[in-house]
Amino acid sequence: MRSLTLLSLLTAVSAVSADSPPATPATPSADTSCRAFPGTPSWPSESSWSALNTTLSGRLIPTLPLASVCHDPHYDAAACLAVQAKWRDPALHDSSSSSIMAPVWSARSCDPFTPREQPCELGNYVHYAINVTSAADIAVGLKWAKEHNVRVVVRNTGHDYLGKSTGAAGLGLWMHHMKEVVYHEDWVGEGYRGKAFTFGAGVQGFEAYQEADQRGLVVVGGECPTVGIAGGYTQGGGHSALNSRYGLAADQVLEWEVVTADGEVRKVRRGDDLYWALSGGGGGTFGVVTAMTVKAFPDEVTTVAKVTWTNDGTKEQEEKFWEAVGFFHQQTPGYTDAGITSVNVAMKGVFMLTPFFAKGFNKEETNVLLMPLLNKLSELKVPHTVNVTEYPGYKKAFYAGFDYIEVGIAQYGGRLIPRRTVLYEAEKLEKTVRGIVDSGSLIFEVMTHPTLELAGYPDNSVLPAWRENQLNLVTTIPWNDTAPWSQVVADQKTVTEKWGEALRQLTPGSGTYMSEADPFEPDFKTAFFGKNYDRLLKIKDKYDPDQIFWARTAVGSDRWAEKENGQLCRIAEN
Repeated sequence: MRSLTLLSLLTAVSAVSADSPPATPATPSADTSCRAFPGTPSWPSESSWSALNTTLSGRLIPTLPLASVCHDPHYDAAACLAVQAKWRDPALHDSSSSSIMAPVWSARSCDPFTPREQPCELGNYVHYAINVTSAADIAVGLKWAKEHNVRVVVRNTGHDYLGKSTGAAGLGLWMHHMKEVVYHEDWVGEGYRGKAFTFGAGVQGFEAYQEADQRGLVVVGGECPTVGIAGGYTQGGGHSALNSRYGLAADQVLEWEVVTADGEVRKVRRGDDLYWALSGGGGGTFGVVTAMTVKAFPDEVTTVAKVTWTNDGTKEQEEKFWEAVGFFHQQTPGYTDAGITSVNVAMKGVFMLTPFFAKGFNKEETNVLLMPLLNKLSELKVPHTVNVTEYPGYKKAFYAGFDYIEVGIAQYGGRLIPRRTVLYEAEKLEKTVRGIVDSGSLIFEVMTHPTLELAGYPDNSVLPAWRENQLNLVTTIPWNDTAPWSQVVADQKTVTEKWGEALRQLTPGSGTYMSEADPFEPDFKTAFFGKNYDRLLKIKDKYDPDQIFWARTAVGSDRWAEKENGQLCRIAEN
């Protein structure tokens, strides 16, 4: 088995001009070992692309990267400054059919912070994208891509650390405008009867929360409200402020509507193999989800707490600081068993619960929950602050506790830390976390324990390690827009080979949340899918026998690799 190396992927920038997609008169190549690529005889002619656009009633979008205004010949000083100012704002990228939020995947091929005279090249951006408004658009795109041997990329909002939603010379299926919402007062299905929503693939978290709030309900969605709720988020499992109450996002799905590689629209429910695969097996590889139906739950009073403690840098204070971190970790099983989720941040000299999210708890009850921790901080004389605020419902509490998460700010890795590690290997856990923080990482911890029992024993392909999770630990190293590329590579090696290896040794047999993971995880099949991988691969082959769908680290992805220029090619079987 071969895989694309870290260095080759990080240095792969195809020299394709973004001024206008090249039009090479050609007919489809009979050789399908590689997908069609600009500048080769395999690439579809301009008339072929034009015909596709006509069939789609003008919804085919040629890619011109957002940062093109910062480079000749499209340079516009005012527009460039505006793009630079908003580059971290997910809303800027949400409205683009091609923009890449994780800068490691654009590889500076068209970057707003590189010199004006540096060419703006498409590199790893999709070449064209279809603004999908119906399942019929998807069927047209898939049929055309098959006939012309063009790479297919499924894209929702582009919130993507692993590069799944982009690809050189790709035809993107952009789902952002599929915004239909249907409320079901009394949904009836196997294992569930109650309130539910059907969300189109383009519905984002903030839109779903608004729809639910208007009816006195809540739905499980991401902590970043701009993430598309039906895309890779739920298909990859999906952690949430509500996981400790209701389970993961994938556990809430009652029905998927999906277009498979043959262009057929299928509605699948519990008991269908495709339902099982889509509910936790990852996005971009089994089909194109157009809608999903999910459970809805009653709204309740919700309390948000924020606790921060610090150290002054002295040896004595630092030891007390980390003793407090260890004490908090020991408290987490009690918190999650009570239905609490917390997002914690650990950095050198600071640890924060931001927020400690307590749906169904009032302020007084939340203070009681936190009292042992606050007493410990006082006992240790560790400087700390605390704020506890009660809200009448989930939506107000959510926006008090969470915010729009900036994009393009870090390189990521991570690991699911099982409850047994927290309880029985506490010293080893604290030593590992402390070592990673001391060597430069800002760590996020998502405190949640989404067991099968809590989720109602769903029939899905969620990574089994999630059911044992106590802390979803995410390592980050800051992204520097102007650092030499050699530093980017060195930082990624730190994430993968130093911090990642330390976490793997701490938690043998565990795994990683596939949507907040190191893209270069050495054994992604085990880490992202566990024992489910072989069954997922069989389902992949059943519904996509020609391997039309491909995404990095997705099921079946190791059968293909990208060349240095980004062209996607099959790996010869031994």
